[in-house]
Amino acid sequence: MAVLNRWVAALLLCLLWLGCQSPADPDPSPAETATETETTTKTKAAEFSYRVVTSWEVARSDGGQPALQGIAVGPSGKVYVADSGSGRIHIFAADAAALASWSAADQGAGRPIDLAIGDDGEIYVADFLLDRVRVFDETGALLRQWGTAGEALGELSSPSGIAIDGEGFVYVTEFYGHRLQKFTSDGQPIAILADAGHDPGQLHYPAKLIVAPDATLYVADAHSHRIQRFSTDGEPLGSWGSSGTWFGQFQDPVDVAVDAAGRMHVADSANRRVQLLAADGSYLAEWKVPEAEQHRVQTPQGLALGTHGHLYVTDAATSRVYKLQLQEGPNEP
Repeated sequence: MAVLNRWVAALLLCLLWLGCQSPADPDPSPAETATETETTTKTKAAEFSYRVVTSWEVARSDGGQPALQGIAVGPSGKVYVADSGSGRIHIFAADAAALASWSAADQGAGRPIDLAIGDDGEIYVADFLLDRVRVFDETGALLRQWGTAGEALGELSSPSGIAIDGEGFVYVTEFYGHRLQKFTSDGQPIAILADAGHDPGQLHYPAKLIVAPDATLYVADAHSHRIQRFSTDGEPLGSWGSSGTWFGQFQDPVDVAVDAAGRMHVADSANRRVQLLAADGSYLAEWKVPEAEQHRVQTPQGLALGTHGHLYVTDAATSRVYKLQLQEGPNEP
């Protein structure tokens, strides 16, 4: 029965993240009733834009629906991608050259949905279906794992995001558990930092998360349509976003990356775009995922900043990885 429930959970995840229609695009011109703040916000959009440097398709071995999820960049610049559809981890060089691909599933079962890279190169994988964290080396050898289904401290309910701070502590969000937990690198539970709810500091179907350059945590609180910021002890430090298609609004944000300037790059999945917000949450720019409207897939799903400031994006609609460069000024025609 437990296994059946996990498969039902995985199906619901697909319906949420892979089967929803996209809301309409926001009106690019100021409405007659636009406030002064809205008009100023749109003017800022011309100050920055994303340029596609390159993109590449991730080969699928089983021919199923594309299911690229989490993405991470290691200290050496290698790019790591979690493919929940095939249960595999793919490793690429920064120039898109394929380096390795191996199964992260347990005897064929599992849904690796997010991953994080330790300073020692170990690969920490959050498995949504198995309710556990699994740690591998670059060859795919399993080093250790922890977690079992449940609601107590240290137990997991559909882990959806994972991040590691500079001291080696591991942070895990739980999609159906509506929580954020903190662990040691060997899986010893430390604390539940955030629990279920809609108030500031509470979570409602959280997706992925990141440890920012200032050592604080940013969580994509998907069904609350916002990004939340926490200290590593769980203190709420800020919240940005609301439900909608307008600039600075989100529909199911599922990942966030924060650069050295404190700007937030947000995977606004149901709006099928990446949004760039300033550190105070004001809108700066956006990038629409190419061809996304041709698919019934919420995308993008994963974001990661590279060692040279490039933004890597997983596109679940076409099973592609995009490498973007943030530039000042609008895109040239």
